[in-house]
Amino acid sequence: MLGYVPEAYISGVANRLGAVALTLSDRIRDATEAATGTAGGIPAALVSLHEWADGKSVDVLAEAMRVSHSRAVRVVDRLQEDGLARREPDPTDGRRALVWLEPGGRELAERALEARSGVLKDAVAQLDPADMRDLERLVAALLDTTISGTRSARETCRLCDAHACGHYTGDCPVTKAADRRRATA
Repeated sequence: MLGYVPEAYISGVANRLGAVALTLSDRIRDATEAATGTAGGIPAALVSLHEWADGKSVDVLAEAMRVSHSRAVRVVDRLQEDGLARREPDPTDGRRALVWLEPGGRELAERALEARSGVLKDAVAQLDPADMRDLERLVAALLDTTISGTRSARETCRLCDAHACGHYTGDCPVTKAADRRRATA
């Protein structure tokens, strides 16, 4: 059992966490939009396709971006018009379209990932090694409590560098949490 923590203290810590989250989110959005020369959901769509959604349906992209199917279709239309992605019919279900990133889209996604990484590295660069280890532990714990399944993992990872987080080596706390939720469902 956890010890007693006054509500006012919890509220203060939670508020500061929200301020950090919003500040980082705004900086990431600004940096990825500047790096790609695009706005709105385009950088997230590019990164999602680059990192894990390439060849997946528009529905998967819509889910990750937390937008309606029709909005995701418009994003894919824009990507396709700009030569950054292509849409193909799903061979197993003709009602669905699969989205594939084109080389120009890969390049922009990599620029977005680099911009995002710069913002985040700048945010933690001044921490001493012990604080960085504590932050790593706390971030993993927070992700574990906030990831409710595959959908929330996709939403969380829509701008994520899957190599940096350890997704492909089994170290990603988001993937671990989603897998645990799926196993207990």
